[in-house]
Amino acid sequence: MAKRLVYPYGIASISGLLKSQASDFKVTEELGFEPAGEGEHLFLLIEKSMMTTHELIERVAGDFFIKPRDIGYSGLKDKLAVTQQWLSLYLPGQMNSLGLPGVSDYCLLDHAWHNKKLRSGTHRSNHFEVIVRNIESLPEATQQQLDMIRNQGMANYFGEQRFGRQGDNVEQALRVFSSTRRSRKLSRSKKSLYLSALRSFLFNRVLSERIEQGIWDAPITGDVFMLRGSRSIFYESINEELIERFKRQDIASTISLYGVGNRLLQVRAQEIEDAVLAEFETIRHCLLQQKASLQMRSTRVAVTDFKVEFDEDEATLRIEARLPRGSYFTTLLNHFINSGRSQ
Repeated sequence: MAKRLVYPYGIASISGLLKSQASDFKVTEELGFEPAGEGEHLFLLIEKSMMTTHELIERVAGDFFIKPRDIGYSGLKDKLAVTQQWLSLYLPGQMNSLGLPGVSDYCLLDHAWHNKKLRSGTHRSNHFEVIVRNIESLPEATQQQLDMIRNQGMANYFGEQRFGRQGDNVEQALRVFSSTRRSRKLSRSKKSLYLSALRSFLFNRVLSERIEQGIWDAPITGDVFMLRGSRSIFYESINEELIERFKRQDIASTISLYGVGNRLLQVRAQEIEDAVLAEFETIRHCLLQQKASLQMRSTRVAVTDFKVEFDEDEATLRIEARLPRGSYFTTLLNHFINSGRSQ
């Protein structure tokens, strides 16, 4: 199952070390909207390091004397990093009387009231400032890959985080779902985690197959398209205007996040997907049996505010990028660098 994924701009020519220290990896979550200024939910912008989002929620719940279930979040953020993210706290009737507590394990950067709980996937984007160490040079081949990322975007692979620390979430999911008794004991969050791993695995395999067949910089017959910055999808016959929009990265082709529902792809796009599904029949059957809902995900995303600076004296790459929610910075790195992690 661990066949190497194919990337659209060739094999990386350089190697480096990622996350040798927490300050090397900075992430800022960007909501994309302003809180209403009133309501029962206190939005907090929090900076943390060396704790997971779930650990942060436990600490915040204790500091504000509420239950963790009354705290909403939009995205999970890395532990070995310096991250800024938003939480929402359900505090009815306290808008005009609440005093913010003193905290030590994290930093409160901003706050505002809103009329809705923060839900998963609500934020618009993440901004990254990252240092990769032990970089010996920045060859022309890498420069070309960087230019192609700017012009054509990046392959929207799910990152390694989706498959567990040991990379075995897919195997664990199949083992658990093969037993009715064991699957019934799963918590809702664990079941969701396992189903996501299975769907993500199939998506990555289909995308890799498309890239291996040279299907990257133009749409193909039977594609369903997604608008940039949106989850809106549409089908349209290929024409010159569509191809131009594709080149401008206004739209992208999509691949199924497999599950129960009407298959939207047609003709060649569907044939490629069907071939991968046939190869992993056990996963396909498991997703149907567990009634996972079919969705669509774009094959590529635009990378904005993308800057890469090579410091020869320090042997580092300083990388800045803004990515839409649901895409992975480690996936971006894989397009041009082999990045190991400090243990």
